[in-house]
Amino acid sequence: MAVRELHIDINKAMSICIRNGVKVSAVPVGKLFAVEVEKENSEPKRYDALVSSKGVAAAVRKTYIAWSKAILKEQENGNSTNG
Repeated sequence: MAVRELHIDINKAMSICIRNGVKVSAVPVGKLFAVEVEKENSEPKRYDALVSSKGVAAAVRKTYIAWSKAILKEQENGNSTNG
């Protein structure tokens, strides 16, 4: 059984996402910004929540971390069913 990592820092999260073809960016919507996630070979997903310019970095950071955890969980499930 693998040990679960409870905390992933932004550098590791970005590395995991980029290696798996996931790109997170902030898209201007009027005076606010929306977070958009692009996966290889799929349409970009834009989240409905809008953030101010002061909250963009935190929103992008949280999104990268959430997606990296999802990728790791998916890989863990794939490895457990194959092995």
